[in-house]
Amino acid sequence: MMGARRIAGRILGLLPSISSQTYVKTSLFITIILLSISVRLNNLPLGYYLGEFDPWWHYRCAEYIMNNGIEGFLQWVDTMSWYPYGRNAAASTPIGLPLAAVALHSFLNVIGVSISLMDVTVLFPPFVSVIAVIAVFFIGRELSGSDWVGLLAMLFLATNGSFIDRSHLGFFKHECLGVPLIALSSYFYFKSVKARSIYEVYAYSLLSGLVLGYLCITWTAYVYMVGLIALFSTLLAPFVDRETINRLMVAYSITIGIAILIAIQLPRPGESAVYSVYYIAVLVGFIAIIAMNLLKRVERSLTLPLLIGFSALVLSTMILLINTNMFSSLMGKLLAVINPAARFEQPIVESVAEHKMGTWYYLFSDHGFLLILFAIGIVSSLLYGDTISRVFVISAGLSSLYFANMMVRIGLVFSPFSSLIAALGCSSLINYSYPIFSESVRLGRKVASTRRIGLWSLLLSTILVLYMGFHGINTGIGVYGFSRTGREGLSHMEGEGAASLPTSSLAIQYSFPDWIETVTWLRYCTPPGSVILSWWDYGYWITALGERPTLIDNATINSTQVATVGRILMSNDTIAIPLLKKYNISYIVIFSTLPGYWSVGLQGDESKWLWMAAIGYDLRPVNGSYDWIYRLDYTKGGYADINLTSKMQDVTLFSGYDLRYYPKNAAPLPRGDSVLTRLMVNAYLQALKEIITPRYSAYNIALNPLPKGIEISTSPFYELVFLSPSNGFVSVYKVNYNMSYEEETISLFSPEGIVSKNASSFYNMPLVSGVDMILEIEKLAMDEGEAQVDNASRILRANVSMVVKVNGEINKTYPVSLG
Repeated sequence: MMGARRIAGRILGLLPSISSQTYVKTSLFITIILLSISVRLNNLPLGYYLGEFDPWWHYRCAEYIMNNGIEGFLQWVDTMSWYPYGRNAAASTPIGLPLAAVALHSFLNVIGVSISLMDVTVLFPPFVSVIAVIAVFFIGRELSGSDWVGLLAMLFLATNGSFIDRSHLGFFKHECLGVPLIALSSYFYFKSVKARSIYEVYAYSLLSGLVLGYLCITWTAYVYMVGLIALFSTLLAPFVDRETINRLMVAYSITIGIAILIAIQLPRPGESAVYSVYYIAVLVGFIAIIAMNLLKRVERSLTLPLLIGFSALVLSTMILLINTNMFSSLMGKLLAVINPAARFEQPIVESVAEHKMGTWYYLFSDHGFLLILFAIGIVSSLLYGDTISRVFVISAGLSSLYFANMMVRIGLVFSPFSSLIAALGCSSLINYSYPIFSESVRLGRKVASTRRIGLWSLLLSTILVLYMGFHGINTGIGVYGFSRTGREGLSHMEGEGAASLPTSSLAIQYSFPDWIETVTWLRYCTPPGSVILSWWDYGYWITALGERPTLIDNATINSTQVATVGRILMSNDTIAIPLLKKYNISYIVIFSTLPGYWSVGLQGDESKWLWMAAIGYDLRPVNGSYDWIYRLDYTKGGYADINLTSKMQDVTLFSGYDLRYYPKNAAPLPRGDSVLTRLMVNAYLQALKEIITPRYSAYNIALNPLPKGIEISTSPFYELVFLSPSNGFVSVYKVNYNMSYEEETISLFSPEGIVSKNASSFYNMPLVSGVDMILEIEKLAMDEGEAQVDNASRILRANVSMVVKVNGEINKTYPVSLG
């Protein structure tokens, strides 16, 4: 018996021992990883779908690569998008994300895990995001020498609202892979600079270059990471010794060289990685490192003259290159980031929510009091720590904070660095406030005297850490009972519909299957090849799920074609029909929440038409705002129809509804003769008759009589062929070109016409085959009905005679108004 105990004791002695602290740290490490994944699966009850819009395009790219290989993708022109010209996929889409999904899919199937490509793309974001969470742990430990700082950084990033928003289930978009690559590249480059052995420098630089290179072919925000490496290296060079500068030169050369070599192999980014204005930062970094290396070799008395000479040479070279237009390809984008006000004049840019300028309000909403810890982390890094860590924290923290306020989408790069630096700040705060567990407080390399402040400081710090995690989760997914009110106060998943397709992109976490019904109908009930016109928001859904070609989609790569669609929807038949015929449009799809605006608000085309008008007619903001477009009635220079809007609100369906949430004319509709208004209002009336009234009548809910007096004809060119049966939010109209106006009903709709652009003497506008419509302007007078908007005249009165010729012979002449 005693022998058995001795043997068992010896066996146990051979097993590795784990301290309680290591056990706790390992448990927390695993727990935070599981937490990171679980909060990103929160939208699963809404449906197992790709989220938002862009992921559907990236899935199509991955599917094409799987079926045709990389070579096939590089030559692919997608004729289903941007009809009739198509879309060059490789030139407009970084290949990194779809290629990673295909590689993962192939690997899983090789090892026996049978899973579809769709499943891989849906599950990809929450699991790949773990890479970023793990990477910040190692960066935090490297900066502070403490595992606890790394664990805090993990917790803050895992629960960061902005990062959750871009890495939840189904969000198969560049950012879900781009942020982990940024975190990994930062870690490897930081390690390469701090390494003492030249072999470690080579190894970490090689890894950093490979990761950065893959980031270049994955996400356009690679320019930030390249700039960060250049900024960090430039700022570090003057403060380190010659040996460190030599390692820095090797690390910088290998990392940037490998990254650019990978980038130029593919059409996106291709040569722009070298010939863009962003490459200037790379050159400045090289010059700074070489200059500092040389300056440390010469006598101190010659340092200033050499520095002045180098500066003059660099400045002269930059001016020469800019004047020769060598760096002109992306100058506009760079200026838009540095000076966001420049984007106000571009309605197609302002119409995309993620391209808008970030604000401190949204920054604080996303990060909350994490910003306070971030500030403490910046200050503590300045006071304590080694030079390399100090420069890294300052350059990464302040640059990412700056870019977070320049553009909403770029603001995501702030998340890993804010979490990391906030962890440093939180650690410093806790150590300084409550050093009761140790005899001294370690801050960087310095040791402070013992202080015993009490349990209140520890309690305060604990509450602060827990609040950071709770705030991030509540911002990202919303916590029941704690969600904020109002659309701007909703969590990211609540406000943007994390699974956009089942919620029909509405900011309500509830199933609205209208778009699923619509794309299904388009796929099975329309002839193959039928060209669909809709606003760009829904293009990817129609193409990927409806399998029908569209004129525009969410890529907005052809601003001229986007403007054409906006002009079609915001014009009357005189302008719209020739354009529809030019592009061979078969169906028009309209998305409008008018049938349920009393419960879900106005979130469809009735709220997006401002941008249709602004882009379609190249309108400019007045006093920094486009509101004049829908605040001014069309008779006064705007594009709204205040009279029609008032009628619509007067005949609200529910009796006793006092319009508290939508006061009179708070959300006006465009003028009544526009294609959008006619199709939208007609679908609204049909939805009231066929869906809304029968539904609520069954529950004995008091209803007003069906509205009268706002009927708007869609004849003869548009026939309603589908109305989504669930709520009537989506309608499909078939365009009929084989129709003509009767003599008695020929009209340009406007009771008093307006001319907003210079008019020539004649307009030839063929509406249908065999019918030519010629408008001859007899007189223009600017003395009546003129409106001043930003000191510019928006109204011209025009007397017009319309001559209708059938088969070349004059049939009849009508006095009409031009509208």
